[in-house]
Amino acid sequence: MANEVALFEGMETLPAHLQGGELSETAKALAGGGAGGDGLKRISIKGSVFRMMLGSKEVAQNEDRGMNMIIVKSAPGYARTYYEGSYKEGVTVNPSCWSDDGNAPSPNVESPQSSLCASCPQNVKGSGQGGGRACRYSARLAVVLEGDPKGDVYGVQVPATSIFGDADSEKYSSLQQYVKKLAGFGYDVVKVVTEFRFDTKSPVPKLMFRAVRPVNEEEWAVVQKQGESADAKAHTGDRQFKKADEDDGFEKPIEQQKAELKAAKSDDAEPVKVAKKKAEPVQADKPDLAAVLDEWGDD
Repeated sequence: MANEVALFEGMETLPAHLQGGELSETAKALAGGGAGGDGLKRISIKGSVFRMMLGSKEVAQNEDRGMNMIIVKSAPGYARTYYEGSYKEGVTVNPSCWSDDGNAPSPNVESPQSSLCASCPQNVKGSGQGGGRACRYSARLAVVLEGDPKGDVYGVQVPATSIFGDADSEKYSSLQQYVKKLAGFGYDVVKVVTEFRFDTKSPVPKLMFRAVRPVNEEEWAVVQKQGESADAKAHTGDRQFKKADEDDGFEKPIEQQKAELKAAKSDDAEPVKVAKKKAEPVQADKPDLAAVLDEWGDD
């Protein structure tokens, strides 16, 4: 893409502190060219609401449609996850097979569906409900909040509907398009503040992305360290499912969610309301909940 128009208003060239160096492994992976523990913090998008999770416990919500974050690291490729059998409401099970890089099953998988993802029968169109693929893509990111880059590193799992295709907006893009657009202007995705915004026209949780501004010199130094932190590596490294983990609402096939929504509308059913969960008391051996909520509210 020719750099005919500035990405950021009033800024024609890349700031000096962001110039030089090769494209990060994060940008390569998210552009399509690259190859959790109980104490980790993550941001779930279940129900199209930003939910701050501490392990499997929800401790806060941000009901704004958009949040500004800095992507500090991603998994080496788009992850794939396959669940055997049909979805059952209220039942969370471990996936039958998964890949952390999108190329081959994780070594932690007991019964791989195939030796390679490209030749896997679960990756064939029509293998899943509604004619889709039974094995689903997702992007696994490590992020920090714009207002607190030195603070906690959160994990964010982005579903396939938010990765590929066109976003229904002139300002926003799907994740893959967004990263490629940035590269066309000479920017790396880890060098900008990114707005994650829900597509309110989508019946299922779907994120869109846009660049807010380049990180400043102080932030850039922090971002590089955060990308190499233990938490960032844990969020984007090999997954191990020791117990049934929360799946951020991705466990129900998108086709099934759409069918249920259509049926609800045809029956003139009341809109489903997302109930707010109350934060559970924190035990002495767990992080201080008050501090967590204070940090969340600062954004």
